[in-house]
Amino acid sequence: MKKRTFLTVLAASLTFASAVGLTACEEKDNKSDEYTGEGGGKKAVDSWARLVNEESKPASVNGNTMTYGSHTYTMEGTMDDTYAAGATGKVTFTNVPSGYTEFKAVYEQFLGKTPYGTAAMLPMAFEIWARNNATGERCLDLLCYSICKTEVLRELSRHIVTSEYSPDNDSYVQRCMTAATLSGATKENGYNPTEPYTINMEIGQENTWKAESEVLQAYVYTLYVVADGNAWSTNKRSVTVQRGWNDNLYKANNCPSLYVNIFTPRTSWNGLK
Repeated sequence: MKKRTFLTVLAASLTFASAVGLTACEEKDNKSDEYTGEGGGKKAVDSWARLVNEESKPASVNGNTMTYGSHTYTMEGTMDDTYAAGATGKVTFTNVPSGYTEFKAVYEQFLGKTPYGTAAMLPMAFEIWARNNATGERCLDLLCYSICKTEVLRELSRHIVTSEYSPDNDSYVQRCMTAATLSGATKENGYNPTEPYTINMEIGQENTWKAESEVLQAYVYTLYVVADGNAWSTNKRSVTVQRGWNDNLYKANNCPSLYVNIFTPRTSWNGLK
């Protein structure tokens, strides 16, 4: 009798759990080691499974494309260290980096070498953090200036994961926010972007490009991530990056416009690969 009662309760619990979803951005949880932790979706699980046997493969850069295992990253644009009015940048990628190892390789060997490539890694880092906080924090530590990292971590914990202050049914928690800057992601389609994923950017004003900062001991650059969807009322999202006097890589300096709440999606979010 006790066994039957237990099984009945267990079956009811499983049925209830399968029916529960987030109201702000529906997601599917994913558990793994370095790559993810929470809420990557089936796409993330499949992507991680493919990478397990590819971690030992070296990264390679050929022209404007980097390959890491089965993942590819491409940079195209006219935006560089010298100001050019109307300059643009575009980063296209097949998958979110598989974890810190891949993120570090992509940053140090490829995307971190340009202002716009560095800015494009912010949504990637946000997504990794949402899946696994510890791995994401390592990625942000690599990518961001210390104050920027502190601000990002404080805000992400309020906006894209649940907490004692933001329960599962709180529309303020928007797990799909990490996809809002990707091309094709709209509130109508649940912020499910087109593939391969694309982030478009435009250069900022001349007086904010390669501005010298004695405090930071670095040059500072302001650009815009251009979200071609309708996540916000203004699609140009300001991002500032910096490069130390003698450094070859850029780091994120400020990016609050990337984690301002988005309009509520009108259908389910499927997660990112």
